[in-house]
Formats: sequence, C-alpha cells, structure tokens
Amino acid sequence: MPRLDPKRLIELLRIAEHGSYTRAAAAQGVSQPALSNSIAVLERALGVRVLERTRHGATLTDVGRLLASHAAALDSVLARAAGDVELKKLGLEGSVVVGVSPIACVDIVPDAVARLKRETPSISVHVHERPDDELLANLRSGEIDVMISPTGLSTDPPDVEREVLMLDRFVVVMRRKHALARRKSLSLAELRGEQWVMPNAHTTMWRQIEALFAAENEPWPINCVATNSVTALKALLIRSDVVSISSDRLVKLEVDAGYLTCVALRKPHFAREICLRQRRSGNLTPLGQRFVASVRAVAADMRRRAR
Repeated sequence: MPRLDPKRLIELLRIAEHGSYTRAAAAQGVSQPALSNSIAVLERALGVRVLERTRHGATLTDVGRLLASHAAALDSVLARAAGDVELKKLGLEGSVVVGVSPIACVDIVPDAVARLKRETPSISVHVHERPDDELLANLRSGEIDVMISPTGLSTDPPDVEREVLMLDRFVVVMRRKHALARRKSLSLAELRGEQWVMPNAHTTMWRQIEALFAAENEPWPINCVATNSVTALKALLIRSDVVSISSDRLVKLEVDAGYLTCVALRKPHFAREICLRQRRSGNLTPLGQRFVASVRAVAADMRRRAR
C-alpha cells in the first residue's frame, strides 16, 4: 500500500479548486513546474492518474476525486488545528462547530450551548444553519463537528452515525385569529381552499410535507407562497390568513407568545426524529465530546418534560 504524502494531497485539492496547475501554483506561491512534478510523484506512487490536462486546465479523474475528498477533510482538520492554536494564545480552550437546521435552533442547541458555556466558559462556539444536504457534506469533510437536524427520507452515508434525540410532529399552523384556529384537528382535504405558505421545493422539510400530501392522495396546494426563509414563513403566518404545515417545535416561541396557533393533523402519518449526527470515525475533540454530552442531557430533560 503506497504511503500518501499529505502535502501532495493538499496540492491536488488546490488544483481541483482553481481548475488549473497555473492558477493553483500562483495561489500557492510555487512554480508551475514544481507543482506538476509533485503531482507526477503522487501518480507514480499510486500507479494511476489523478488529473487529466485539458485545453481549459485540469480535471480530476475518479481516483483524483476520491483523493480530493480526503484532502478536503485533511484541509479542514489542519485549518481547525491552526485556529485552535490561535484561540489557545487568547486564553480559550478550543472551539466547537455545530451544524443545525432551523428546528434545532429553537431550544435544544441554545440550551446545550448555554449548558456547555456554564461548565467551560473559555471556549469558542460556532453555530451554522444550512440546508441538510450541505450540512451533511460539511460533517463528512470535517468542517463541522456535529450536526443536529431532523431525519430525511433517505439513509445517511455509511461514515455518519445517527442518534435519535427526540420526536417531532407536524401540525397545521396559522395565526391566532384565523377562522380555523379553534378546530381540534384538520385533515388536508379540509384545507384545499386555503391560501398556503410552504418551504421551497426539494428541501428536507418540503419532501416530508409532500409525503404527507401523497399519503392522503391530496394535490400540492396551487395557491401557495414558497420561501426558503423560516423568518418569512413565520411572518406571513402572523400577518395574514395563510396556513402552513410545520413542526410544532419550530413555531413554539411564536405560539407561546400568542401570535400563532397549532391545530393537530387528523392523520399525522408519522413523527419526525430529531437527530444528532457525527462522523463514525469518532475523532471528536474532548471539547466536542463535552458538547455532545450536553446535547444528550438537554434532550433527556426535554423528553422527561414531554411525558
């Protein structure tokens, strides 16, 4: 088995990022012949091509793409290590980077961060809210330490392990003074004539709501505003007579404040799982492990209160 030089892997990644040897060499502050020679040494060690030269630059081969994905993870680890050294110089113990979907921002992640900060005040915490597909890629590359979000309809990659924290249910959401707000439950058929606001197509939330409509053989609403902004969705619900299907946890603050109300779906069909995901390799830092313990403790408290 050939021994891979990490420096050459990072150089391969830079060529992939810039699309050519010339631009990558300029960005790295090295000569183009030196960079070409480094990749040639890598290819000889592996016995396969990792890059193909074209008239427009250089493209990765299948093996090159495989190596570049590992190089991206290595690059993230090195960048985090350099950042943690700088934090140490400032008197901080380290950093935790958490990827979240909007529902995790309502209570579980803020409570877990607050708990961790009480136990370990001198730390840096970064919370990134992004689409689930992007978060999963960030987790696998090492850009984030853990990911907290609902399960999707597809299975996770084999290098990611998933732990269920709690269950979440879909409800019909509307403003407090909506004509249907006093109903105990509603079917999707009863909502055919309503105006809707929904998540953008092809997001995880959209796919799960679409599955609810399919389960009841109901068409997707035509009279509908679509948005990728949770803030815009909530504002439209508060300021107009539109309705939506959403997580009851996602609108908990607005319901508690009296702006919105939730009505049960007569046929909820399924409950979503809110999950903690991390890399199966188990290479979390001690600080990352403490954050995971904090998340588990907060989730356990929430489950006890929900009984």
